[in-house]
Amino acid sequence: MGKMADRVQEVINRKVAGTYALLQNWAGQLEGYAKENAPWTDRTGHARQGLHGGVDVDDTKFVLYLSHGVEYGIWLEIAHGGNYAIIKPTFDAHISRIRNTIHEYWSD
Repeated sequence: MGKMADRVQEVINRKVAGTYALLQNWAGQLEGYAKENAPWTDRTGHARQGLHGGVDVDDTKFVLYLSHGVEYGIWLEIAHGGNYAIIKPTFDAHISRIRNTIHEYWSD
């Protein structure tokens, strides 16, 4: 029974590592989309360049994120009725496909 448990744990570990890689790929796609589609006009380019996606991991979960790298980024998200927002629109445009790829990956 010990060998079987070891094999099961090995499969789970591979799936977890693969999930991290899958989400890292999505983080890059989200970042690229946000930089390409940010609706504001660049003055310095700092806000656009500062957009970054990534994945945080703790013992129980992965957190896929996209955030601003400039302190005034929050104002781009909420000012002018959200006309300059890019974080939520980026996730809205991708969330279904992200969920589907994770579901498909774990269904194998």
